[in-house]
Amino acid sequence: MMKNLLLSFLLTMAFLTVVWGQLDPRETFEAANSAYATGDYESAIDGYESILAQNMHFESEYNIGNAHYKMEHWGPAILHYERAALMSPSNSDVKANLTLANSRIKDRIESLPSNGILNVWERITAPGRFQLWSRIMLLTWTLGFSLLAWRIWVLGIENRRLLGSGAVFFILIGFAAMVLTRSVLLRIESSKSAIVMAIESAVRNEPESNAMTLFMLHEGTKVKVIDRTSTHWKIQLSNGNIGWIAAADLTEI
Repeated sequence: MMKNLLLSFLLTMAFLTVVWGQLDPRETFEAANSAYATGDYESAIDGYESILAQNMHFESEYNIGNAHYKMEHWGPAILHYERAALMSPSNSDVKANLTLANSRIKDRIESLPSNGILNVWERITAPGRFQLWSRIMLLTWTLGFSLLAWRIWVLGIENRRLLGSGAVFFILIGFAAMVLTRSVLLRIESSKSAIVMAIESAVRNEPESNAMTLFMLHEGTKVKVIDRTSTHWKIQLSNGNIGWIAAADLTEI
């Protein structure tokens, strides 16, 4: 009897722990939203940051970007808008706010001409598409192999052909989704970007604090990280310029 009571107590506590873990972020999010609505942006930022420390959450990334924008923290605003854009590449609100934030920073860097087909491929394999393609892969493979299994038990020739064709179709779609999922993963691993968070930072020709300064970058500028040392990161701008910048002046997206 005592053992059953103890087991029931432990199960109840485990359940309550799971429920609390599910409700607490929601309550924190609502509290942060309330703080934002009253103009208490610092409290809102603290709330959103506590959520993002434990979870990937599009709304928190977007809202914390808005809070930083209201406080004219251009670097953090752009950082969180960029992170939100990774999760939802087609979101028009994120795009609009990111454009507004970028219009407030000092550096104006023109991108090199890009290939139209490459732009389409980059949109298809954006990091935020990972969940979509992985779900499509699992769904279509499940359907395809289920149809193959069903085909084994069907006697009619026409039905067997129909099920076989359907199975091949879904398996091929699943294979294409697998390729896209893998491409997204490779892009996440290889294309690391960062935002300049310092008011002003020197880009040098070598990873040393006393090396020659090539040019200066300012808060909010987005860069691509192509190499790292313990103190400096090698970065590339959208116009092709390359140099080394102090790691402490950057935050990775």
